[in-house]
Amino acid sequence: MIIKRNPLNHRETSFGFMEVLAEAAGKPLVEFLHFERNGRSHSHDEWEMVRVTAGGGKIMVGEEVVVVRAGDTCRIPPHTAHWMEPDGTMDILLSYFQ
Repeated sequence: MIIKRNPLNHRETSFGFMEVLAEAAGKPLVEFLHFERNGRSHSHDEWEMVRVTAGGGKIMVGEEVVVVRAGDTCRIPPHTAHWMEPDGTMDILLSYFQ
């Protein structure tokens, strides 16, 4: 898989860093996230598609624990609390849709 990252949109986070790869009307459509530490619980108004591109770990989706590794995909419904917990590090591509 080829990922065209955008260093101009690179932002340090509590879990590692992220980059917005595509947006529309000021809202992200596609993001690249690099996890070195656990993320925090949050939710979105849209569906979220998570594609693990490197590493692995767990994605907490509501009460469900989804174990993932490179190549796996996970869908997160709107308004569902979720967060990521890497085993070491984990890179993911996120896309948001209605």
